[in-house]
Amino acid sequence: MDLFVDEARVWDGTGAPAQAGMDVWIHDGVIAALADELTPPEGAQVLDGRGLTAVPGLIDAHVHLSLDPGGALRNDTPAVRDTLLRQHLAAYLACGVTTIVDPAVTLPEWDRIRAALDGGAPGPEYLAMGPPLSPPDGYLPLVLGEFPSVADADAVRTALAALTARGAPGTKVTLERGLLEQRWPLHTEEMLATIRTEAAAQGLPVYVHARTAETWTLAVEALGAHALVHGLDRPDREAIALAAEHHVYVMPTLSILEVNRTAWQPERLADPLVVRTVPAIELATASDPAAVRTFARRMVEVAAPHAPAKGLLARVAMSELVLRPRLRREYAAVRALRDAGVPLVLGSDSGNWPIFPFEFHGPTSIGELELLVEAGLTPEEALTAGTRTAAELLGRDDLGRLRPGARADLLLVRGDPLADPSALRTLAWVVARGEARAPEDWVGPR
Repeated sequence: MDLFVDEARVWDGTGAPAQAGMDVWIHDGVIAALADELTPPEGAQVLDGRGLTAVPGLIDAHVHLSLDPGGALRNDTPAVRDTLLRQHLAAYLACGVTTIVDPAVTLPEWDRIRAALDGGAPGPEYLAMGPPLSPPDGYLPLVLGEFPSVADADAVRTALAALTARGAPGTKVTLERGLLEQRWPLHTEEMLATIRTEAAAQGLPVYVHARTAETWTLAVEALGAHALVHGLDRPDREAIALAAEHHVYVMPTLSILEVNRTAWQPERLADPLVVRTVPAIELATASDPAAVRTFARRMVEVAAPHAPAKGLLARVAMSELVLRPRLRREYAAVRALRDAGVPLVLGSDSGNWPIFPFEFHGPTSIGELELLVEAGLTPEEALTAGTRTAAELLGRDDLGRLRPGARADLLLVRGDPLADPSALRTLAWVVARGEARAPEDWVGPR
């Protein structure tokens, strides 16, 4: 099957400037040619690219597809969850995200997602890393009890062998002492050395959950981290220099904090992109004041279980008075990372923890790009984080760039995303593996 994009302005993601009047010929899901004045093959589907900008499909390298926003506040049935999964997959395509990476998913959930895609559900390419390597009684097993922990070298080898057999692009390790109270254990030095040795032996790059200068340093020095799946909670010169020296990829995940502004700005739920792509049941949860209060209180119960007056603390923690300075510190860390030459990658953490009602699958990826620009990146730097640099993180030459031989994942954008990333909210066409649909046609009737 042939698809032909006629006379678009093309930003190919290679670092070259955008070029006007370019044609793109796609054959059997692969870019066959990209040049001016090409002739469409007979019988090709032709898209009029005049007035549109073509960019590579987005790669969100940190999502949690098995976790449904607000799901833990609703106790969704398995049937509802299966419906939501299909809606989430379609939402990513409708938002221009053609590849997603899930760094924390149980093996049964991985199989469920794989079965939906293999059964014909439209969706992005799904890459997963299985259960993270977490210490007993540590962060992840306590917060999400369905995830196992690893206590010894045999458990590490068994876990990594399962990932290798499934073709995982890496393995994730958690280094988290706590959200407010520093009470969760980390892996011992011996376990960190074991994880590093066994992951290298099985050819699995190490992705690390770490948010502080201390745990960043441990991730790089003890684990040889390939990527850090969260940004720093504040600038730290030594930790940033270390990440730059070792060319560690970093996903800032600014959305985790910023989306909580929706608690007192419910008009954000009326955003056309959100209305088009977010399941109605999730919008209902996010707009329910009682559900939002429950979310805030449960967050405090996990982050500070020994604190008094948890209801009051929850209200304060969700306030602009608290969120604004925290965001300023994270924005400053992003600028410092960029200035140091650390490769930044789009990662929204969509889905996150299922008591979170606002981390929607699809729109949060676009919101994360916009936040990178708000933090100080140029729109082109932000787009590069979601295309070429993300592909380099994954070692994928067929993604993140528009060039002959690359997979035909591309977006046709109204407006200029190189000047304003919000242009990605009004896509004209999303092409995934050579199939072109308007955004509303990927999600279907609402």
